Amino acid sequence: MRRATVTVILAALAAVGIAGCSGPGGGATPSGPQLTNGRAVPNHRVKIKEFSDLPIYYDHYAPSAITAGDGVLWVTDTIDQDYGENVVVRIATNGKATEDYYYGGVTTEGSSFDDITLGPDGALWITDGYNRQILRMTTDGNYTGYPLSGYTSPNSITNGPDHALWFTEYSAVGRITTKGKVTIYGASGALQDIVTGPDGALWYTETQGNKIGRITTRGKITEYSNGITPSAFLWSIAAGPDGALWFTEYDGGRIGRITTKGQVTEYSSGITPGEHPVDIAAGPDGAMWFTEYQTVSSYQPGGSKIGRITTDGHIKEYSRGIDPAAGPDGIVAGPDGNIWFIEGSTNRVGRAKL
Repeated sequence: MRRATVTVILAALAAVGIAGCSGPGGGATPSGPQLTNGRAVPNHRVKIKEFSDLPIYYDHYAPSAITAGDGVLWVTDTIDQDYGENVVVRIATNGKATEDYYYGGVTTEGSSFDDITLGPDGALWITDGYNRQILRMTTDGNYTGYPLSGYTSPNSITNGPDHALWFTEYSAVGRITTKGKVTIYGASGALQDIVTGPDGALWYTETQGNKIGRITTRGKITEYSNGITPSAFLWSIAAGPDGALWFTEYDGGRIGRITTKGQVTEYSSGITPGEHPVDIAAGPDGAMWFTEYQTVSSYQPGGSKIGRITTDGHIKEYSRGIDPAAGPDGIVAGPDGNIWFIEGSTNRVGRAKL
């Protein structure tokens, strides 16, 4: 799906006093070939191509999130409120934009799109942090806004197990029905990503708390921190094909796995030192795919890669075909059986053909 652009990540790091990468850590992975369900993915099987078909307005537009639905990809492209309007772009599986849906915002100062997901009603649901609202957009581009008055800005959003949408705020988890009714559940601070787990609960990351949270559809919260390296700066989380949840540790270059009982395993062997794992998603090949980049100077990425980790912890990185300054961010399995990702620093969409 997504999850916040590279510059947003760096700003968040500065805000909490975390800077740079602490280097690889966590558990070592077993040796052996890269196999998932008996399927190998050697280098020549993954062919990466970049597409420059998103709106361009000098250096101001940057994609912030990606999701799949209705046989295509949907990308939120953000821009500073002083320069233009945020937009949702419909991308065909050949990499070409087929429609741009601009949002005028509720004020003259625009909006800020942070995440996007396909809802149970067949519409796209978007977090607009600047206006503190959840947006619903039909697949033909009609927007409806649901304000979150009195609350902090919404961040990530996901399709819930109860025919509703669930989202994170800085210190709360929210639920919104397809009719726009909102319920808020207080939680500990700095919540980031959220996803529906295989156990019918919602699971989320806490960047400052260094924890994984679990919330039932009735609002009961449980937090897990045992086994997570201190100051890991947990970022994205996704349900895996193995009945567990997989998450990224931005600071330290690790991928984590947590069972629905709260048991954590960390993997770092195979991740280049200095790389920051960002978003993660289940692939069509039974493995997890993630984005990563290195910070070579303030707010400037380099050494951009995407990674693949099997359910037994074998990691492989891919960089051929990716602009080193791309800043890969959100990632998702596409409707064409390939992996799609966004490049927050070069305003492009990438495809890894399996």
